[in-house]
Amino acid sequence: MLVCASVALCSASVLPAQTLNSHAIEKAVPGQFKALTEPPCSYCSTQNRKGLVNDDDRVIAWLRAVHNGGAFPLRHFLSGSRVVNDTYGLFFYDPDGGYVSAFQKDYGYELYGWRRGVMVVRGRDGTLWSALTGKAFEGPQKGKRLTRIASLVTDWQYWLMLHPESTAYDLFDGTKYEVTPLPSVMSEAAQRSMGVVDPRLKPLDEVLGVEFDNITKAYTLTKLPERACLLDTVDGRNIAVFWYGPTKTAVAFDRKPGERTLTLYADEISPETAPFKDRETGTRWTIAGRAVDGPLRGQELTWINSLQCRWYAWAAEYPETLLYESSK
Repeated sequence: MLVCASVALCSASVLPAQTLNSHAIEKAVPGQFKALTEPPCSYCSTQNRKGLVNDDDRVIAWLRAVHNGGAFPLRHFLSGSRVVNDTYGLFFYDPDGGYVSAFQKDYGYELYGWRRGVMVVRGRDGTLWSALTGKAFEGPQKGKRLTRIASLVTDWQYWLMLHPESTAYDLFDGTKYEVTPLPSVMSEAAQRSMGVVDPRLKPLDEVLGVEFDNITKAYTLTKLPERACLLDTVDGRNIAVFWYGPTKTAVAFDRKPGERTLTLYADEISPETAPFKDRETGTRWTIAGRAVDGPLRGQELTWINSLQCRWYAWAAEYPETLLYESSK
């Protein structure tokens, strides 16, 4: 699963369709979650030496920034707060919907509740936003949208292997921030607000939802092999969806880093640090879309707005979403 430990949630039977108004908001208990604002920064390698982060801790990583981006563990910073307001980004963690969304820096946001089973956050001016889409649906900024930053969810040790020099938040001595285990069951509040789920997939199926200029599309991840690369052309964009099973990580990139469109594929014999190659040059690429070995070394693929989440959450916010169908 993406960010929850329990396999018990895999059964769709635990999520019967609700009869509530699909637009009703189930409010969170006041004070239950307290957002964090600008935790002090450090580096992944520095924090790793403290031994406070487990190798398999889930982390949200941002990809296109100074220091080769950065990452921080959900258990230490987001599980107990659900929202981090920071210079590096605005981060929302919705364990029910199975995602962490990352947007350009902003401040004053906090968990407000759930709508259609999807987390709702409230801004400092009272505007209500979908944590999944970043769209404002009620309040002074209704109709506006937060801007996503390039990101993915992976494991701490894997990200550390790729970018030990990248940014992290300072864990200090391990007592400054309350470590909160990732939820193992879906919250009752989220379930009560879900409404009827799009039947094309099971509610808890994991997908990578991709946002294009005019449409959205979902790529199911439930039956993919350990390494996979899905090639597609949507809304005029030639894209590649990377999947790396050992860390349960999916992300989408434009596969035209320059003038040439690349035919990317998952290579079984490439090292785990760079499990993807392109047929045109034989260059190896990391899950973060960076070329590390071959003629294109040093180049980066352009990240496309994408979010790894559960089907019910994506379909609730994007009811007209397309579904990827393999040509094989």
